[in-house]
Amino acid sequence: MTRTLNSIKAIRIAAGTAALGVLASVTAVIAPAASATVTSIAIAPGATLGTHHYGTTCSYTVTVNVDDNTQPVFFFEEGQGPSGFAETMPSGGVATATWIPSSTKITYIYAVQPNATAQIRQPVDVGTGINLGSACAAV
Repeated sequence: MTRTLNSIKAIRIAAGTAALGVLASVTAVIAPAASATVTSIAIAPGATLGTHHYGTTCSYTVTVNVDDNTQPVFFFEEGQGPSGFAETMPSGGVATATWIPSSTKITYIYAVQPNATAQIRQPVDVGTGINLGSACAAV
């Protein structure tokens, strides 16, 4: 024997349940996928003397904070593309890389994780570097 919905209350419950099911399905379909994101970037200037903050032939530590420890971070200079100068796995929400400026024409350092919705960049002022060992002269 089949049960029929005779009362207004039963009809409202059935309609409400169906509407919630449709709403849940639509939300699942249109919800954006979670993606890895670099949330901040910093470059330790080290001991640099001269008119520029960074110099070619000198090395600097680039540190980024991320929200996904399972995806690598790609570090690159402006114009290099994502193959860049380093690829590292984050640990505890932080990834670091050593950067040696390849040219005085660089104006940004970038960091990105695969499938990220955005990349982050840090402006840099690179001069010709003279590595003095414990310091760098960037002229």
